[in-house]
Amino acid sequence: VFEPKAIRDQMVFENFIMLKMFLSASALGQFVFCLLSVVPQTRSKFENAERAFVQCMSEKSILTSAVGAFALGSGMTLSGACPGMVLAQVGAWVPNGIFTLLGAILGTLTYGMLASYIVKFTRPKKPFTNHLVHDKLGVRYFYLAIPMAIFLTIIVIIIEIFWHWTKDIKNLHRDNSSDDNVATAVSWPPYACGMIIGLLQLPLVLVLCDTVGGSSGYVTVVSQWVVTDKLKEKFPYLAKRRLGVSNWWQVFYVCGAIIGALISAASSNSIAIAKGPQVHVALFGGFLMLFGARFAAGCTSGHGLSGMGLLAWLSFLAVPAMFAGGIVTAFSMQATGSLDTYVTTTGYI
Repeated sequence: VFEPKAIRDQMVFENFIMLKMFLSASALGQFVFCLLSVVPQTRSKFENAERAFVQCMSEKSILTSAVGAFALGSGMTLSGACPGMVLAQVGAWVPNGIFTLLGAILGTLTYGMLASYIVKFTRPKKPFTNHLVHDKLGVRYFYLAIPMAIFLTIIVIIIEIFWHWTKDIKNLHRDNSSDDNVATAVSWPPYACGMIIGLLQLPLVLVLCDTVGGSSGYVTVVSQWVVTDKLKEKFPYLAKRRLGVSNWWQVFYVCGAIIGALISAASSNSIAIAKGPQVHVALFGGFLMLFGARFAAGCTSGHGLSGMGLLAWLSFLAVPAMFAGGIVTAFSMQATGSLDTYVTTTGYI
């Protein structure tokens, strides 16, 4: 799923690797949340994770969730990446993936410097009382989350029955040989990869009282220059996210993604075999992707895996808007003949 072509083709419904992985991760993550919410020893940690997520959404509105997510989706199609996936692309040395990352960093920095003004004009006049669907309806989380997780699982199974994952792998020319094992295989079933990602919710909630996300770590990285009192006063959004375990864990998480992708690509002899976007497309796509993610206070992981998993209703708005942005951009690119324009070497325009 880290290949730009897989992400772009998903948006025109010619490849379903991304969707299977996304829904599998969301479903298993939600099963994990359900377990944590009913076990007495872990319930308080789950509730703390809920509160931490809701706090991130306190200044967001319907407008920011929809518009920001739409921009995020558009950037995903342009760059053929997502805030978390670009790190795997850098590790596997996907052509111009490094420029997508550079654009993402610039997009994050730009939003961080403008955040005070953006929040001032987009903050809802009347703050939302309930950010979680089950709180709004007055029912226990478990009673709504379990049916949703089962429903998502059924969707993945149905798609897999009618569109087997090996079909997508063949279209990408990434077939595994009969001699490959788990370590040397170029590709794994997307639903298996999604399940592994979904399981990450377990240690994050238990150890950090937090949930999976991909874009907040960028803010911590770009905020390190905000060290003086004057700068902290001028850029409070960046200053708030500069220090502390609650901020830095995601930096280590994304660095681990780069290292993991490098090890995986090296063991499967697949470093730099994918095709990437042109430099200017990668830069702009990365910029739009992270600016949109910060505008919406979440990305494919934050809103898609954690937000929907926690039944945050703004996330149920953001995720369709994200896919809408990606789909509109993809079909627009297809109409102009640029959707399948790729390069094979980093730096190629």
